[in-house]
Amino acid sequence: MADLSGTIEFFEACLPPLTSGDYAVKVDQTLTQIRPDKPFRTELDFSVAGPRFWLNPGEVYAVYPPGNQDGAFGNTLPHIVFTRRTLPWERTLDGSPPDDKKSCPWLALLVVSDTDFLKAGCPPAKVVARKVGELITPAEPGVIGPEIRAADLHAYESVDDLCNTVDLPSGLFSEIAPAREDLPYLAHVRRVTTDNKETQSLRTEGCFSVVLGNRFPETGTSGIAGKNTAYVVSLEGFQRHLYGEPSARQAKHVRLAVLASWDFFCQGNTTVKSLMKNLKTGQLTLPDRRVRQSAGTDPVRLVKEAFELGYTALDHRIRNGENTVSWYRGPFTPLSYLKLETYTHLPSADAALRYDYDTGLLDASYAAAWQLGRLLALQNTHFAKSLYRYRNQERRKTKTWLREVELQKEYALPAKPVEDEIVETLRKVPANA
Repeated sequence: MADLSGTIEFFEACLPPLTSGDYAVKVDQTLTQIRPDKPFRTELDFSVAGPRFWLNPGEVYAVYPPGNQDGAFGNTLPHIVFTRRTLPWERTLDGSPPDDKKSCPWLALLVVSDTDFLKAGCPPAKVVARKVGELITPAEPGVIGPEIRAADLHAYESVDDLCNTVDLPSGLFSEIAPAREDLPYLAHVRRVTTDNKETQSLRTEGCFSVVLGNRFPETGTSGIAGKNTAYVVSLEGFQRHLYGEPSARQAKHVRLAVLASWDFFCQGNTTVKSLMKNLKTGQLTLPDRRVRQSAGTDPVRLVKEAFELGYTALDHRIRNGENTVSWYRGPFTPLSYLKLETYTHLPSADAALRYDYDTGLLDASYAAAWQLGRLLALQNTHFAKSLYRYRNQERRKTKTWLREVELQKEYALPAKPVEDEIVETLRKVPANA
């Protein structure tokens, strides 16, 4: 059995070699014997395009608590894990060069509950897509954005670019925003051992950056889970509006750039036992009321029976390019059905498709299982290497045989090599001859 133990190392920060911005490289070369008074000059302009108003979803490795999950998260600080170790320190709050001795991230994870908005006297905020110009220079009265000018944008940025934003009440933002001296403690780097472990990305060196929230989520009462929303926001340009600074209270709302967000629900006493007790059991029912209202016709009856058997209808693009709808049922459907004792060889996933003559639809359940089984097999390194060697050997044998057939036709050679015929002739001769 593989050893899954390992170590975790924590680092305060990981500063990038170059922060995001525009750079210029200039080179002077003097040839004293040819042109000593006039050196050759050349220069190169380039930009380091780091994230600022938006974030590539591929940079997010994991979040906790998981999105749209219900559980006992009241004693857990929400956090987000990035695949790039330098991401939280690739910018600074005020655009100045980073400080090696006192690194400060430009990202923050704000945790807000519906009760927070209720206390602020406004409905829960929604993430809205706006232009960068509407973020840094809001047109609505009483709304402030980051202290970033249009002239401060880099060559690869524009005021017409779209980004996700959220407007938080200024009083709520002043209460939940972390203090500037606390920001260095809310981000760090983890290096974990990924040997013999499955990771969610192709990165195997195990270095990740983590940004933590600065408050615990709200826990629901009376059996009702409390809804919380986590916002990963940019604090660039808000250095004068963080916790303890009164500047943000002068406005009605604060507009922030949202790089990631997710909802989760927090219960007080959620255990595996309580979840099993509250688990709803019974026969699978059709979720669409319109189908139940028009029950009685043959198509509706067939659809209802399929749903009761655990099937669902999914969009299916078949091999010839046509789009259709096919039935699918997963392997964990809690129903008993006849299982085949023997299975014939299937060269492809399409060979496992089943056609329903009553509905005229395909059943892709076994085809999906065939594809999943192949992917699981290829995930095994030993199996994949053995299959690759076998295919190469058979390919070489086939090429060799085809070459021999071509030579036999070209030079009128016998079908069998001469030496094989000699061996067969000697075997027929008696031993005492």
